[in-house]
Amino acid sequence: MELQSFRRLAHSRFGIVLPDNAESFLQSRLRTLMDRTGHRDLEALLQAAEAESNGDLFIDIVEQLSTNHSYFYREPAHFEFLSSVALPEITERLRRQRSRDLRIWSAAAAAGEEAYSIAMAMRTFYGAHYQDMDAGVLATDIAKRSLQRGAEGVYRSETFRHIPQAWRDSFLEPAGEDSLRVIRAVRDDVMFRWLNLVGSMSALRGGFHVIFCRNVMIYFDAPTRERLVQSLTHLLAPGGYLFIGHTDDAEFARKYLDQQRPAIFRKRAGS
Repeated sequence: MELQSFRRLAHSRFGIVLPDNAESFLQSRLRTLMDRTGHRDLEALLQAAEAESNGDLFIDIVEQLSTNHSYFYREPAHFEFLSSVALPEITERLRRQRSRDLRIWSAAAAAGEEAYSIAMAMRTFYGAHYQDMDAGVLATDIAKRSLQRGAEGVYRSETFRHIPQAWRDSFLEPAGEDSLRVIRAVRDDVMFRWLNLVGSMSALRGGFHVIFCRNVMIYFDAPTRERLVQSLTHLLAPGGYLFIGHTDDAEFARKYLDQQRPAIFRKRAGS
């Protein structure tokens, strides 16, 4: 597969825009993957990805290209806003609607650090009343290996270094040397599913009260970012909140939603 063909495929399938110096970039990012798969060079790896019928190798490649460092309770201000502003407001709205259905989506979930942080924030906010809610988190990503890791819920201890101590005490348990596991109750709060954000979202029924889609739009060009924000806006419930990454371009979020805080947007209640 020629590099230009791979660039076109990466963009058309997953929205990822590779830099002009794609060869050196790919070589550095994919060396570990090539060592694992046994492909002798970049060209052999790309040819194998093109020939594979199920697309798993291509997804592995994309996962290596889009990997960024993730950890629990990333951007604490977002979780503080979720607990102090968004959840109280949404809970009151649900009370008026006589509904218990709280819908939250972690749209670029990687290995679940963000999704589990959201679940922990919900459990902390509701306390003993959490069982009164029909609440949970949908966690989606294109990286199948990461989703599998997330479902297992075991992480190195360092990934929890920023979480509140009360969360550490309530929601984690030892899982071997230098590792911790998210407890079963919180793991059951999160449903992991594969989803391509630049593909069809027809399988999602929408009406999400909160969507986290952070640190993923940096990989997309402007038309892809705008289409994604349009889709996310459509899937938000009226009055729902969208959280994006501080490194993400907020231009289109501001175009379709009302900005509340840095990287936090709200869909108008009547829209």
